[in-house]
Amino acid sequence: MTKLKLLDLFSGIGGFSLGLERTGGFETVAFCEIEVFCQKVLKKHWPDVPIYEDVRTIDYDGTIDVICGGFPCQDISIAGKNAGIKGEKSGLWKEFKRNISKYQPKYAIIENVSALCGRGLEVVLQDIAEIGYDATWTMLDTKYSGKPQRRRRVYILAVRDGVPINADIFRFAERSTNKHKQEMATIEKSFAWDFTQGAGKRKPFTFFTRQRSDQFACTGLSSTLAKRDYKSYTDLVVEGGYIRRVTPQERMSLQGFPSDWMEDLGLTNQQQFTCNGMSTTVVENVGEMITEFDRTCNA
Repeated sequence: MTKLKLLDLFSGIGGFSLGLERTGGFETVAFCEIEVFCQKVLKKHWPDVPIYEDVRTIDYDGTIDVICGGFPCQDISIAGKNAGIKGEKSGLWKEFKRNISKYQPKYAIIENVSALCGRGLEVVLQDIAEIGYDATWTMLDTKYSGKPQRRRRVYILAVRDGVPINADIFRFAERSTNKHKQEMATIEKSFAWDFTQGAGKRKPFTFFTRQRSDQFACTGLSSTLAKRDYKSYTDLVVEGGYIRRVTPQERMSLQGFPSDWMEDLGLTNQQQFTCNGMSTTVVENVGEMITEFDRTCNA
């Protein structure tokens, strides 16, 4: 199978590329990332792939089938500045749009926080239509991809050649069945850890997540991991009768990265940059849906 050539924007530590490449259907040909530490991580795992520093000045001259990226969420996030999609950082969406228009890939995969639904989703969809692409979008949560973390994210797929009227790329029909709902309920229930009846592959600890400034609640799910949390006690773990912080390795696992992904590159940076973007397990699921759609279109 010929792999889809991927340009990864706002790359971070490579979560989008890692998840998509796990499907076997994608090959990263270029990154764009401004953070020096993140560039080191990308070079460690993709030593031969070029890295552009500025999304405004990318000049790649090879084939690009897919552009992916989670554009900055700081102005959109509920925890952010509330400036919206036209804010200083989240306004870089216009550069994402410009690169889609410039390179005309078959697909563009766009990710952002769930708050985008009320703070700019209509702008993104209108912009995609303006440059001649069809689009479909969905909301996905990390907790349904095998990792015990609440992390709801919007995923938008822009399709250059149009989406057939009967296409169901994100499998909405399958996900709305009673059978699927029962499976999801079973997953939800499995996160409730019982220390007296531990079973399966679940780890013998539970999360304490902050409810208010002075209160924590016991749960089997980690709250949404965020960059700022490595300095705080937003997520704690109870293990062996003791309370401790979530370790960098556990944060990596909750995002679907190998525990040694950032080995020897600085502990503080590891904790900061692990949780900026999407979970690789969710991205892998999205990639599988896209490659299935692509095969159908080319059959």
